[in-house]
Amino acid sequence: MSGHLAAFLALRHPVATKATTLAAFLGRQPRLFQQSRRSTADISTRGTDGEQAIYDKLIDELRPNKLAVTDSSGGCGSMYVVEIEAERFRGLSRVKQTQLVTSLLKQEIREMHGIRVLCSVPPAA
Repeated sequence: MSGHLAAFLALRHPVATKATTLAAFLGRQPRLFQQSRRSTADISTRGTDGEQAIYDKLIDELRPNKLAVTDSSGGCGSMYVVEIEAERFRGLSRVKQTQLVTSLLKQEIREMHGIRVLCSVPPAA
């Protein structure tokens, strides 16, 4: 199945995530991070240098439960999609959550055309 067909089908499927859909459209997997409360983080070294830089900075600063960084420009590093779930966002408005992420990535954002940041708070335990 081609990447474009997979992306189209993923758009029609309610379980598909935006990062998965975008990755299918681009023909590759998004960089995903899921941290278990019982184990250490499993950090992958796949992805572009730009994805890795954003990924590392957000891991260090926010300790997210989930993080997906995707170079949506096809690998040239001009556009990124960041999906992040972190406890640190609890009690903050969506605007404040996004401002927190973009302030951490201020230097990286200067070198790119655009970024899309999707923030969420983990479900209450």
